[in-house]
Amino acid sequence: MSALEESDEVFYAKMQKGLDDVRNGRITPLDDVYAELSKAISELKNGAKAADAEKYIKGLMNS
Repeated sequence: MSALEESDEVFYAKMQKGLDDVRNGRITPLDDVYAELSKAISELKNGAKAADAEKYIKGLMNS
């Protein structure tokens, strides 16, 4: 693993944002994440371009 490259303040701000997101319901349920990742992996196994499967993963990150 690489060393942490951000200040303690930045790290704690990111952790606080994550906690606030959870408290305010701004999360993607684990079952949805698993389903979307499974779909992306299946697409790759069936010959889809990586960019096609990547859109599923990016969609999860933006939800």
